[in-house]
Amino acid sequence: MTPGVSRSHSFIGRWTGASVGALRSFRRHNDTAMAGPSAKEVEPILDAAAAVAASFAQRTGGTEGSQALANAASICRWELLVLRERILQLGVTTQCQALQAEIVRHLEDAAAAARVLSSGYRFHSLDRICEGGQALDDHLEALERLRTRSDPGA
Repeated sequence: MTPGVSRSHSFIGRWTGASVGALRSFRRHNDTAMAGPSAKEVEPILDAAAAVAASFAQRTGGTEGSQALANAASICRWELLVLRERILQLGVTTQCQALQAEIVRHLEDAAAAARVLSSGYRFHSLDRICEGGQALDDHLEALERLRTRSDPGA
């Protein structure tokens, strides 16, 4: 063997050779010490999700070309994933952990549905168009229900 190969460490070797301080950084921090989302911080993200749904409906209304519809679904997917990242950056508190997890799940599922819808339009697959469109509608409606539930004035 060459000297470079014989000196290479396995993953386990690097893990056991890691400093104790680095390993402690993996330990879960106290949830109450972290600044996490409150209902007021989550509302703009839910409002933005409603805006994404309205924007998607506007882009697809009256559009006939499958390429334009596929692009609209891809844009919708990208916008939903941006919202997902925004809510994940808020952190987690014990009080809003369930709400945040539910929103993230619906955003991820809606983005996946938009991907299926986009590929259905691109490859002219009626099954994928129906499946993706229905799933996208379901998850956007669920986000809308969360929005009205978190709004005390509604």
